[in-house]
Amino acid sequence: MISTVRLFNVALALCGLCALLRTTLAAGDVVATVPEVRATIERSLPFVAKIGSEWMDSHNCNSCHVVPFQVWSHTAAAARGFAVDANSLAEWTQWALADAHSDRYWFRLRPHDFEALRAEGVTEAILAKLKPLGTQTYLSEKLFLEAMEKALGPEDFEKYKAQLVKRAALPNNGGGPDTLAQLLLGRKTAGEDKATAASYEAVLKLLLEWQLPDGSWKADGQLPALRWDGEDEMNNATTMWSLLAINASPSTDETLARSRARALEYLRTTKPGKTLQTLALRAIVAHDFDQPSEAELWRKELLSRQNADGGWSWRKENHESDAFATGQALYALGRIGRAGSDPAVNKGWHFLTSTQDEDGGWKVPQQAINTRERKLNVYSFWGAAWATIGMLETLPLETTEE
Repeated sequence: MISTVRLFNVALALCGLCALLRTTLAAGDVVATVPEVRATIERSLPFVAKIGSEWMDSHNCNSCHVVPFQVWSHTAAAARGFAVDANSLAEWTQWALADAHSDRYWFRLRPHDFEALRAEGVTEAILAKLKPLGTQTYLSEKLFLEAMEKALGPEDFEKYKAQLVKRAALPNNGGGPDTLAQLLLGRKTAGEDKATAASYEAVLKLLLEWQLPDGSWKADGQLPALRWDGEDEMNNATTMWSLLAINASPSTDETLARSRARALEYLRTTKPGKTLQTLALRAIVAHDFDQPSEAELWRKELLSRQNADGGWSWRKENHESDAFATGQALYALGRIGRAGSDPAVNKGWHFLTSTQDEDGGWKVPQQAINTRERKLNVYSFWGAAWATIGMLETLPLETTEE
């Protein structure tokens, strides 16, 4: 039998813990508990797995970021003690890595390609003929070659064919820079077999190949359709995701150090941007690269965008919170060392735990994120994935906290 004194001491300890939590969380803040958050994640993981698996069967590609999110969220969940089917996760991971190595390239001449061709000596007359090829993405080399020959004529087509094919090859639909970055950020190196490690290193090498001479990476695929504050912000976000993915690599190769230095130098010359994703990324980059004053500046800016309901929105003028932006904000706060005892994190937890749908997902309206209507609303899936990843990043690694 437990003594009265021992019970009294236990009661005092519990009171002290509650008092500590109350002093950390401001008066009136809703307390979302770790068990509530874990229960929410336990409902969201099957939702993410279901959509991801269906996507693999029906679309047969990593993009639109679906399969990397599936792998990332479940890898993070396993690290925090959630019951994850190891065999399924291994199969998804191998499938995503194989697709990332596929050679199903798209082709388009982008503005920086025209600049590079000019520097390589291609005449203005030829560039003028090629201008229409910069307005369309060609989904196969055959289609690109047909359009090129039509624009140039047989003689110039043969003269410039090899040069233009090399210049116009875009990141493949097995994953552009953002997709590859997500694969690398969701990587778990502990217990990794040699074959899987080699596949990840090949993904890393491909990402490095896509870095441009100025240190940046360019966004591709569906990302230009998002509600960015201009093209520069979009490409800056892709650059930051790529930088974080390279920095997460366990490799000590000097090539990575040079790549990081070039990306950081590029980012120093760019304007911050206004979307929630940019604020989150700026905070993480400043934290990871030992810029404490910058990290604190961006943390405060991130917190200033939190809505009264505890959530965040992609753009400040959206007003209504969504799981997509809230998950990204929580991910950033977790990356810079904030957890559930932080008032902002706790309020974000509460927003997500209280707005989850019965199927385990969250509704994210397309117009909140996207500039054009799509038949398939991937933003609700992205919202569920980011909500899951954000909550996981702010949960303790220990599974015993209550």
